[in-house]
Amino acid sequence: MTQDALIQFYLSNQWLVLPLFLLLVVGLAVFWFGGLIAALVALGNRDWLWGIPSIFLGPLTGLPYALRHHEAAYAKMLMLRGLAMMLAALLLLLLLWFLL
Repeated sequence: MTQDALIQFYLSNQWLVLPLFLLLVVGLAVFWFGGLIAALVALGNRDWLWGIPSIFLGPLTGLPYALRHHEAAYAKMLMLRGLAMMLAALLLLLLLWFLL
């Protein structure tokens, strides 16, 4: 895949690629915001070893915390929905790339 092929694909299919890219970006924002919510929940519960790294690493440490602790159910819901949106957008972009 060259840069010219990618640009040509985008220019010829903007009406499909742009909404999927927006879905990807919104999913990433929701995923990251869920990680920050998990950091706040961890710091509120005085789980310093989970909270402080979650501030800097976001969902990388926030998702395991939310999966292990039931008090971070809202953060888990946000991160899982954001991850689902990102994966759906990437899958649809790949499918679109191979079909068109």
